[in-house]
Amino acid sequence: MKSTVSDIGLAKTGMLRFYSYYYSISLSIYHKPFLNPVTSCSLRACSTFSYIPDSTESFYDHLLKSCNGLASLKQIHSPLITTNLLLKSLHLGARIIIKYAEVGDPYSARCLFDGINENGYKPCSFIWNTMIRAYANGGHCMETLGLYSRMRRTGISPNNYTYPFVLKACASKVLILQGKAAHGDAFKCGFDLDLHVEAALVDMYAKCGQFGDARKIFDEMAIKDLVCWTAMVTAYEQAEKPEEALILFQKMQKDSLLADLVTIVSVASAISQLGDAKKAGAVHAYSIRHSLIENICVGNSIIAMHAKCGNMDKACLVFDKMDERNVISLNTMLSGYAQNGQASEALMLFESMHDSEVEFNEVTALIMVGVCAYLGSHCLGKKFHDFVTHSKMEIDVNLWNALMDMYAKCGDLETAVDMFNSKQSERDVSSWNVLISGYGMHGHGRQALELFSRMQEEGVEPNHITFTSILSACSHAGLIDEGKKCFANMKKWSVTLEDKHYACMVDMLGRSGFLEEAFDIIKEMPSPPSDAVWGALLLACKIHGNTELGEIAASNLFHLQPNVTGYYILMSNIYAASNKWQEVGMLRQVLRNKGLKKPAAFSVINYGKEFYGFHTGDRENPYWQEVYRKSESLAVELRMAGHVPNLSCALHDVEEEDKEHILKYHSEKLAVAFGIMMIDPGMTIRVTKNLRVCHDCHSALKFISSIYGRKIIVRDTNRFHHFEGGICSCKDYW
Repeated sequence: MKSTVSDIGLAKTGMLRFYSYYYSISLSIYHKPFLNPVTSCSLRACSTFSYIPDSTESFYDHLLKSCNGLASLKQIHSPLITTNLLLKSLHLGARIIIKYAEVGDPYSARCLFDGINENGYKPCSFIWNTMIRAYANGGHCMETLGLYSRMRRTGISPNNYTYPFVLKACASKVLILQGKAAHGDAFKCGFDLDLHVEAALVDMYAKCGQFGDARKIFDEMAIKDLVCWTAMVTAYEQAEKPEEALILFQKMQKDSLLADLVTIVSVASAISQLGDAKKAGAVHAYSIRHSLIENICVGNSIIAMHAKCGNMDKACLVFDKMDERNVISLNTMLSGYAQNGQASEALMLFESMHDSEVEFNEVTALIMVGVCAYLGSHCLGKKFHDFVTHSKMEIDVNLWNALMDMYAKCGDLETAVDMFNSKQSERDVSSWNVLISGYGMHGHGRQALELFSRMQEEGVEPNHITFTSILSACSHAGLIDEGKKCFANMKKWSVTLEDKHYACMVDMLGRSGFLEEAFDIIKEMPSPPSDAVWGALLLACKIHGNTELGEIAASNLFHLQPNVTGYYILMSNIYAASNKWQEVGMLRQVLRNKGLKKPAAFSVINYGKEFYGFHTGDRENPYWQEVYRKSESLAVELRMAGHVPNLSCALHDVEEEDKEHILKYHSEKLAVAFGIMMIDPGMTIRVTKNLRVCHDCHSALKFISSIYGRKIIVRDTNRFHHFEGGICSCKDYW
């Protein structure tokens, strides 16, 4: 049966009375942060009948305070449209504009703003400032500046509430010209000396890299509040000027201002850049004294600071005492362990947190993939790849590239190539760089050059990392002419020559015996050579026995890096090979005076779920007795196969008859002996060494691969060596 018009009218009248009664009750009892049934009924009544008393403004204020999503916000906004209440309350309109921006809907905020301006309001800066603020806080910088420009054209005068948000937009996008124009406008309007405008100007100029202008405004401020001090400290820290940031922080303390959370985070980051453990302890103590470390952001920054200063014990102490942790806390600890070469600790932490409530993210995966690459553990890397694949984690191009790099660094170049070929449409320049570098590490210089050519044919522009990788590949493969051509072509691609490119060229020329040409390149460098450049020359002098150039390289290295043991050892070996024992004794005395020791050789092999490490002459490994017996039998088998020990690889101050005995127990030989004993014959033996493989071990491993019919892959500090059938992939050039 159809309802008549009068029936509907009566029904509406009855409903209106009902909802009006409950509406009056809801105003007095409403306090919960969600829409209850009474409130929902009231909204439906408003929408249906376009009738609500003007006193509802306070009611909607309550609703907006509790609103936390777009759907509920639109439910609140809807009846206000039908009742035209927004035309009676500019304040309420501004509140809804801000709320739309907060829930991520700037389009609806702008529609409401335009509607208010088109419906009879007398133009005023209040509602314009509200929309400018909404855009700026939402990161919509160009929209902010566009609206500000329109505001000026409309004839509405900006005020001291306008400029901080306009300047914030300029700072976010590093728009210095627009920022200076806004500064000029603020000056003309007389608001440039307002405290909030001054603070915004300091922040804008600093973030745009104009530190002179930022500091000038800051120094001339009559009153400096904490926001201004923090803005300037943060600006110096983000510009990687940690000393200036800390000087300013000290001045701030002299002005009796206590740091807040943002200040301490910036100061901790500045100390991280310096790597100053003493200052790190002082800031840690400050954050405890003023109860700032209880904040999770501060706690995370203190962990990162200690990690960057090389003090993982203190970082771990802060982590363990945190009442609340998030994925950033975990990632900071994992990253700290990885940066400090404590891969095992990173693995243990990851395992312990696996069943916790902390959810891993893509950053966690990137760190752990890097840990697997550092260890060179193919087995562990494969397991972690499977974990990432079966999780809900998105494998973006960055993580994909990291996995490729991990396989290449774990000796599985074939899988890295397969992964590269499977992502043709999603590859970026880093994908090409990873594989070019992988080919170089494994001694496949020709394949690296072919890939470099393909990269250009497909329209991918090489960057500075590409050229580092290709030059390194040419160096490892002895491709001198090709390397020179690539080096010359860097200008064609507008790639700036960096120190690392010169180091690659010096290494390439030096390894091939062109020491004078390598030295000429150093002399022609536009800036002073770094230790990487001189180190490449010193290594080449060691290979080719050039004492004269070696002394020049060593002299520069001792000045640049006076506490790096390896450079003294290299020069000592050069002197020893030339029978200059007096000079050898002098260098060893320098090492003793400085308290420096030669780094112990250490080789790691993965067996089952465990990693087994071997030092040269190791007697701590639980299998050392069995491994020693196997090493001794290997020495006999090597002799029978025609291997002659290279006694120059033993210590120079050891008697001749002892040298051969010592060579049996070099760390890589012990690890390979363990692998032959424990790993099935059909499986590859993979060893990672912390130092360069010596000539005697290199020769011995070629023989062992032939005697036992085993494939042995050794990764040292320079490259990979694939031993198979009595041949090494490096062709004895490393």
